[in-house]
Amino acid sequence: MSVRNLLLFAVLLAAVSIRCAGSPSKPGEGTVSITQTTTTTTSVPIGAVSAGSIGTSPPGVQLVSATVVAFLFVTPPSGGVPPYTFAWKFGDGVEGSGNAPSHIYMVTGDFTATATVTDSRGMSAQATTAVAVRSVTGRWNATLQGATSAHPGRLDLIQDGTAVTATSNDATLGLGSGTGSVANPRSLAASLAFTSATPLPFAATYVGRLDDTLTTWTGTVTGFSGCPCAFVATRPPPSP
Repeated sequence: MSVRNLLLFAVLLAAVSIRCAGSPSKPGEGTVSITQTTTTTTSVPIGAVSAGSIGTSPPGVQLVSATVVAFLFVTPPSGGVPPYTFAWKFGDGVEGSGNAPSHIYMVTGDFTATATVTDSRGMSAQATTAVAVRSVTGRWNATLQGATSAHPGRLDLIQDGTAVTATSNDATLGLGSGTGSVANPRSLAASLAFTSATPLPFAATYVGRLDDTLTTWTGTVTGFSGCPCAFVATRPPPSP
């Protein structure tokens, strides 16, 4: 065998030896990456509907036939599933809706206003507030500041709707009578003519505002000597 053939045979033998010495991969073997995602569902309980608390504006005793009473939420509703709807009963047989209704009471009395708050599921709760409604009817004791002539110390008023009838029977001035009116929120005006006063008949007009108990009336009076001047008229707490 020639040297050339021996070299070729040696190369082939080395190639076969190298292939046999390796470790071939088996079918199906390898590395697989697995990513697992877990979803967690948490249940949150829905609280009961709370109607909050309600009040009125203006606060205090309301003037019949005159005060426009605005109802409002002092503490807002909560809980349940908003949005909410609102239904109102004002206690005098009249109803309303919306979150801030207004109402004029046409009769005197002590009433309970009720707000019903309902959420989107139909669940509801209620809040109430007391409403006192009075008139100006009664005897008022008046004092004037700065008047230099005689003036009546007592005024008798009778309210009918928004109209007022005024009378005063004074020992010096004689009988005075006239009319007046009430207006929102707690305004009161009254004029009286003293036809038998001496030396000349005259008329006096009282214009002012009532406090939130309807027991104090303050303002300005004209018609008496030395006026216009301030006046204060008071009375005991009125009954329904």
